[in-house]
Amino acid sequence: MHPALRNVPVLRTRLPDLILLVLVALWVLFVQNDPFFWDTVQLGSKHAHFFYYRQLRWTALPENIDSGHPPAFGYYLAIVWTIFGKTLSASHWAMFPFLAGIALLSRRIGMLLNGSLPWYTLTILIALDPVVAGQAALIGPDIPLAFFFLLALYGIFRNKPVLILAGITGLCMISMRGMMTAAALLVWQFWRSWAGKPAIRERIALAGPFLPGFLLAAVFLAWHQYQTGWTGFHPGSPWAPAFEKVKGLAFLKNIAVLIWRMLDFGRFAEWLALGVLLLFSGRKHLWGPDRHPVLFDLFALLVTTLVLLSPSALLYQNLSAHRYFLPTFLALHLFFFNWLNMTPPTKRHKWLWASAVALCLGTGNLWIYPQGISMGWDATLAHRPYHTLRAEMLQYIDKNGLELNSIGTAFPNINTGEALLLNGDYRIFAQMDLQQNAYLLTSNVFNDISPEDFQHLEREWQVEYQLKRAGVTMTLYRKKPSLLSN
Repeated sequence: MHPALRNVPVLRTRLPDLILLVLVALWVLFVQNDPFFWDTVQLGSKHAHFFYYRQLRWTALPENIDSGHPPAFGYYLAIVWTIFGKTLSASHWAMFPFLAGIALLSRRIGMLLNGSLPWYTLTILIALDPVVAGQAALIGPDIPLAFFFLLALYGIFRNKPVLILAGITGLCMISMRGMMTAAALLVWQFWRSWAGKPAIRERIALAGPFLPGFLLAAVFLAWHQYQTGWTGFHPGSPWAPAFEKVKGLAFLKNIAVLIWRMLDFGRFAEWLALGVLLLFSGRKHLWGPDRHPVLFDLFALLVTTLVLLSPSALLYQNLSAHRYFLPTFLALHLFFFNWLNMTPPTKRHKWLWASAVALCLGTGNLWIYPQGISMGWDATLAHRPYHTLRAEMLQYIDKNGLELNSIGTAFPNINTGEALLLNGDYRIFAQMDLQQNAYLLTSNVFNDISPEDFQHLEREWQVEYQLKRAGVTMTLYRKKPSLLSN
């Protein structure tokens, strides 16, 4: 255990745990009918379907849904379907253990970092973070990744090797980004132990709980290479364009995008608050002779996760989704919460700072960028009205006898009802083609439609039916007769 955490009071009551569990259960109840969305269609629904219809037999995924990650989450979801039935509600409740784990761990870590602000300040910051909240409404592997990250972190702070082992193993089995996060935690372990100048044997012992997870990761990658002939991606992969290396101005653009991701959806307020804290108490609390050891450790955690998770975002064409930096965002909240507790201002001023940051994060879930600017819709609760609009649009399409294969559309709408809703509907829309499609179904949620395409539609096509709700739009266009004749 960290020496600065030895005198932290133990949990004296389980009532807060019960309250957190009830709140998480109410949340799952609230979103339990939401369809699969964005990347969770592939990483959740399609992976689970593959194993479910093979009676849970483990085998390599088909190339069209294999992005190189361990499909452990899809396999877990297939087990849930086998036991409880293949429904959306069962899928969402499969997320409950991980969501509950995040809530309970936020309390325990908040107690460890406790000061004049109570533990639930940290819980609120994490819950309101748009990336956490947006993913918490979905059925995908990133919430489990966040849980395993916090579990390993709590195990490190409490010197509980079993918890570290469980967290690291979970990270290494959930995705390749989880493997990178596990590596970041190991680097961080060595960094934080460096000041104590431990013996070589002690440093090796630090890595002990990490080794089983790393071994499993190596076994999976070797097995995948043997089964498929590739690791990570290959030129024929549907995701190959995202892995194209960049240079020159494109690299500078990626730097700008990374900065944008760090500030996006209200998170700028947290960085601004940290800037003020740095200005007034940086030397005292962070790097001076009287620096607070836990605060410095959390600063190191923030830097380590950012450094190790950023190279793919900087070096490749399109690997900078918000959810890729979820561990960094969690480290940011821990660092901010702890530093705010270390500062001399009155408790009232701390509450004002914490409330302002929480308000900005919460309202970040309402941000919607102008049409034509790509937005991380799976990283915010702003995506939720899309599900209702899509259902209403399908009712209109069916009522008017339109065939889905005559209607062009874009990601994430090019999926069957079975993949999105588990409803047995295997119809699918056509790929968007302005020359071939008779109808086009668009939404501001679709990042793949360019501003020029939208302008062309407004100018050359006519609106057949349009729906709007809470900033989300969905429009069905019909090609004008003059264009049909051409």
